[in-house]
Amino acid sequence: MKNVYFVICVAFILIVTTGCVNVATDQVVEENQVEPLIQGEVIEEVQYDYSADLEDVTGGLLTGKAYAQLTDNQYTLFAYFNDLPEITDEFFYEGWIVRKSPLSVLSTGKAFIENGRYENNYVAEGDLTDHDFYVLTVEPDDGDPAPADHVLEGTLRK
Repeated sequence: MKNVYFVICVAFILIVTTGCVNVATDQVVEENQVEPLIQGEVIEEVQYDYSADLEDVTGGLLTGKAYAQLTDNQYTLFAYFNDLPEITDEFFYEGWIVRKSPLSVLSTGKAFIENGRYENNYVAEGDLTDHDFYVLTVEPDDGDPAPADHVLEGTLRK
């Protein structure tokens, strides 16, 4: 969707400044090629090496996808969630990446509504690809840093 808006903006600028336009349509995007956003800023398009189908662990029908990539010692994670219900201000959704042995659990931060759905974006220096399990939790806004109730989970695989 961002590609469409970008093309429209570029086309408008070309019309205004030069009077000629080249419009590209029917762009094919592979399943694991996404445009992540970090706090509203567009990151360049990345081809992710790891992906996970996220499954609802609450007994519901929620789904999502998570993608991860290591490039030049920078770990990038992008996850999105389908039909995740909005929650009150007393709660928030938070992402986590987990390495099971030896155990390590890292927060990927709060999920925010972007493009009409909740998304979780995370960038860190260093190789975190051994943290191959993604969890989305619903957290009470109580200052406790520990993970709370699991909503979606999935294993990141090449």
